[in-house]
Amino acid sequence: MASNDLKFAVLGSGNSGHAFAADISLKGFSVNMGDLPQFKANIDAIQDKGGIEISGEASKGFARLNMVTTDLEKATRDVDIILIAAPANGHEPFARALAPYFENGQFIVFVSNFGALRFKNWMKQLEVKTEVTPVETQTLIYATRFRDPGSVEVFAVKSQLPAASLPARRTAEFIEKMTQAFPDMIAGENVLFTSLNNLNPVVHPPMTLLNTGRIESTLGKGWNLYGDGATESVAKVMLSVDDERMALLDLLGVSKTPIKDSFTTFYRNYAVKGEALSQLLRTSPIHANPTMAAPASMNDRYVTEDIPFGLVPWSSMGHMWSIPTPTINALIQIASIIEGVDYFKDGITAKDLGIEGMTPDQIREMVE
Repeated sequence: MASNDLKFAVLGSGNSGHAFAADISLKGFSVNMGDLPQFKANIDAIQDKGGIEISGEASKGFARLNMVTTDLEKATRDVDIILIAAPANGHEPFARALAPYFENGQFIVFVSNFGALRFKNWMKQLEVKTEVTPVETQTLIYATRFRDPGSVEVFAVKSQLPAASLPARRTAEFIEKMTQAFPDMIAGENVLFTSLNNLNPVVHPPMTLLNTGRIESTLGKGWNLYGDGATESVAKVMLSVDDERMALLDLLGVSKTPIKDSFTTFYRNYAVKGEALSQLLRTSPIHANPTMAAPASMNDRYVTEDIPFGLVPWSSMGHMWSIPTPTINALIQIASIIEGVDYFKDGITAKDLGIEGMTPDQIREMVE
């Protein structure tokens, strides 16, 4: 029985969906878990078990959810907050499927990757008039893996996580609600801050692409991507990406946090530290955990999500404002060759974000 009137829908039945649904439910809130019909097997397995077993650093125990369904209308009816717990390529399918069912006053939350700006465009295309507010978090609050449908382990919970709404003037209302479940969530400046301060595109593509040979020869077995793969040379590439990212933030006049400082802030409760970025990543008790396997192939979200939904929009914005992004562009090109996909064309661009041709001042005004 939920002890709080705040109601959640968690949409997505992978790592983050399992963690969100179980953790929030065990905190005493009503949680409906839903997914698209093509993931019915996961939903059926959770229904058969009667809930989700969660272990590790978040809530612990067996979470019995209010509802588990592939009927998104039922999953989101009368809820206050809709959490899209899916990779960035799932943002659009969920948003479009939900469009007829939104209710005035609801918040829909995306994990970074320009989800809020893209959502605004989709709703404009669909002529949705319902007053639903998109929100972005800077990254996922959990480091987590689900073992099988109905069972999830959380390795860490971030000590502080910024979130921002579009428009930013609604952020305070969202934070007031969300901190009932996540007390350490704080207000981010705006959705430019959350998407341009996302660490994943800075860390994952260099580390994965520069370890391609080892990934393909071992199928990810017997080693850890962070503990073994984040060498000093790989970290130099990450820091070059970070410099290009921060040049964009400087132009936009948005607060920036260097990558190393973000890691120590997010994980200040877990002794994540090091004089150099490589040392920090290779000795992290979370990221270098031997149970966190390396990717089994290059067709992994560290490439297929963080390149098209992270690095490509940064590159597109840089091109639009004449901010050089040579390292970012090189990683996009290498990933395109490996995957046989032209990510410069298939990734999200300034046009997809609805900001093509706009000045930094105009964009800041739009998101406020």
